[in-house]
Amino acid sequence: MGFSVAAAAAIIFAGALVCFSIVVESVQTASDTVREARGHDDARTADRMNSHIALTNGTANGTAVDMNFTNDGSVVIHVRSLEVLLNGTLYTGNITLRTVAGSSATNLWVPGQTLNLVVAAAVAAPASVKLVADTGYEFYGTVN
Repeated sequence: MGFSVAAAAAIIFAGALVCFSIVVESVQTASDTVREARGHDDARTADRMNSHIALTNGTANGTAVDMNFTNDGSVVIHVRSLEVLLNGTLYTGNITLRTVAGSSATNLWVPGQTLNLVVAAAVAAPASVKLVADTGYEFYGTVN
């Protein structure tokens, strides 16, 4: 009776040790994943907080809306990922001209530069404009 009890206890202990190591590894992996996600969220929040767009001028003539914006923040914004809403309607697909500091070849809108957007839209002045950047920043303004 003595040997079989000791052998059974050793087998149960070894099984418990293996199960415990699997649980510890799973908890550590989940913790690392959560920590990494929080880091990405913090970086995105910092980018959103450091983004700022100002409307320099703009006109809406009933067939097109021509707008000039300035990147007043400290974050580089990707121009081709901008979403444009006029009077609450999405017009991103109707952008006919997109230039940064006079160049249409770039996708990067560096702080201090001017962005010119021309949107083909049957919108008369005054038109409300909402510009959403890839950083999550939202600009609201009015074009006369």
